Amino acid sequence: MRRTLLILLLLLPSLLYAQQESAPAAPPAPTPGNPAAAGAKIPPRSRPRIGVALEGGGAMGLAHIGVLKWFEEHHIPVDYVAGTSMGGLVGGFYATGMNPDEMQTLIEGLDWRKILGDRTPYEDLSYRRKEDQRAYPNSLLFGLRHGLSAPAGLIAGHQIGLLIDRVTLPYYGVSSFDEMPVPFRCVATDLVSRKSHVFADGSLALALRATMSIPGAFAPVHDGKAVFVDGGLLDNLPTDVVRQMGAEIVIAVHLETAPPEGENIQSAFTVLDQSLHVMLEESELRSLTQADAVVSVPLQEYHTVDYAKSEQIMQLGYEAANSRARLLEAFALGDADWEAYLETRKARKRTEVPVPQFIKIEGASANGEAIAARYLKSFQGKPLDTSKLDAVLTRMTGVGRYDSAGYILTQQNGQTGLLVQVVEKNDAPPMFQPAFEVDGSQSGNVDFTMGTRFTFMDVAGYRSEWRTDILFGNTYGAQMELYCPFTAESRWFFAPRADASDTTFQIYAKNDPLADYRIYRINIGGDLGYGFGRFSELRFGYEVGSLNTKLRLGTPQIPAVEGRVGRARLHYLLDFTDDPVIPRRGVSVESNFRWTDHSPGTSESFPSMDLKIGYFQPITKPASLFLESEGGTTFGSANTGIPQFFLGSPLHLSAYGQNEFQGNQYYLFRAGFIHDLLTLPPFVGKKVYAVGAYEVGKMYGVTTGSNLPNDVAAGFLAETAVGPFFIGGSVGDSGHRKWFFQLGRVF
Repeated sequence: MRRTLLILLLLLPSLLYAQQESAPAAPPAPTPGNPAAAGAKIPPRSRPRIGVALEGGGAMGLAHIGVLKWFEEHHIPVDYVAGTSMGGLVGGFYATGMNPDEMQTLIEGLDWRKILGDRTPYEDLSYRRKEDQRAYPNSLLFGLRHGLSAPAGLIAGHQIGLLIDRVTLPYYGVSSFDEMPVPFRCVATDLVSRKSHVFADGSLALALRATMSIPGAFAPVHDGKAVFVDGGLLDNLPTDVVRQMGAEIVIAVHLETAPPEGENIQSAFTVLDQSLHVMLEESELRSLTQADAVVSVPLQEYHTVDYAKSEQIMQLGYEAANSRARLLEAFALGDADWEAYLETRKARKRTEVPVPQFIKIEGASANGEAIAARYLKSFQGKPLDTSKLDAVLTRMTGVGRYDSAGYILTQQNGQTGLLVQVVEKNDAPPMFQPAFEVDGSQSGNVDFTMGTRFTFMDVAGYRSEWRTDILFGNTYGAQMELYCPFTAESRWFFAPRADASDTTFQIYAKNDPLADYRIYRINIGGDLGYGFGRFSELRFGYEVGSLNTKLRLGTPQIPAVEGRVGRARLHYLLDFTDDPVIPRRGVSVESNFRWTDHSPGTSESFPSMDLKIGYFQPITKPASLFLESEGGTTFGSANTGIPQFFLGSPLHLSAYGQNEFQGNQYYLFRAGFIHDLLTLPPFVGKKVYAVGAYEVGKMYGVTTGSNLPNDVAAGFLAETAVGPFFIGGSVGDSGHRKWFFQLGRVF
């Protein structure tokens, strides 16, 4: 059968030449401004109409760009194009009039980790969500709306959706995809009807999102009663669709993958993955039999997530087309005919985007629409700046209510407006966020704490939040806060809060344990605050409670106290950094001023203040420098009951024992570098870094063989899905040195 098919393919060019004079001419699809739209007759054409089917395959589908580039260079016309998944995305962009060079430039300029990770960038999160990321720096977030559940897809599709919206924006008014520069179709699978769905009209952006919504990876696309996922489930190589469009010659672009090896099919995931491949290959074989010519791209060494290798993949597509040159050049046009073909395609291309005369928002609550309208108002009556619009919509997803936000142009009462469509999270709020902290600051002693954060929204009015933290392990405790803005849009808020904790507190000298305390705290209070946007917040509050320090083992190092606590606090935080774990750029400032009017172990009031400043600056693409300074003082008050400040832990005089320094006045400086080492798979984490730092500090009134303690620390930091993992060591003065590791917060 394969031999017969090969003979037919070799004879195909001569058969096509024989048919050229007799082949019926398919008229171009009518478009506004095209004579066909007014019923004018189109001269018959003397060549067969050519359609191209593009297969799905994730990153491997970028090979289609290379194939199309070879077609353009060799004057192979594409009269119809249809695709599935990534083939649908490439085909859709090509159908809008983008040439392969423009597509290649676009693809190579994309941050695929940002697109596939699809998490709202840290700097675009609201202030409350930044607090969540600093306290629980991982990717573990679950919804509680329908019980404990995960989202419909690991990727909501916001970032890829914005890209699609931007490219397809000028085609908001097409009544049929036949009106595009290249008539286009893409295939999705409707989970409700359990059938393939071919998009031929409607929203081009929605069609492209639907065709590439890989089940489990991307959230499905809801359109009325239909729920669309990747079309590859039923038709991964839509040669049948191209034929139905009117193509007389169908060219299929097939992506060849490596056959599996039996010894590698062991886990449930690999079994499921290969089972899916079996189903896809059966469908693809049926599709290949309907093609008149096949361009097979050898991609055995690549995988569906190899977006970082886009240049090599596109080049392989180009070379695969070139390897079929003898067959494909039979379809080539002469220079004059090619120029005429390009002119026809160019005449259909749309580049103008009208100025939106109104803004409309869909998918949000009434309060949500009112707040969104305030941010989007600046886009009304002005030429649309899509880069600024993308930034605003991304910040909308940063409040934690929406999975994605996109836009199209729409018509209403004879005016053109901007329609912003937001997709609310289907599983949240409420939200459940777990975290793990493992502290190996001292050899031979590893502390473990598991934490969970529950967040309920709108419990006391729109934008209010009830947040509860529960901790188990080295610290047992609970903390609650009710955040209540004065009004739905107010920056002013009040926040009643309460907490209780039972914590192990250890003191070491070098690597020798000196004392093991249990510290019990109970507090209740409230804050009045003002939020300066998503970057900073100021709070003033008062709390009352109790404090009990109990020595369990060792010799006393701090006073054992028990009694009532009362204090006022002024807190300010500014966070202009780009990441909660490994900042590479930006500035952070945090300061606390406290007036303690009652505390066990002292009979008088006293003030205290601490300040921490961090500065992070990239020097090359993979490397950054950081400078940090912090200090604290009680302004000369010595009678404070227990010491107010402690030093000695990883990255806070790392070579010294845990809490080796205690006192009422200190300073600490750190300077260091961060350098990328390798990139982790998207769903495993972000990156692995090398980190090095020099630290110097002083706790006044305390000496441990050095008047100015200092050390050098270095190690490796992996930013994983379950949190940052750091392992390293430090060498300091006066004989201090140690190895340590941590899972949890680092900076």
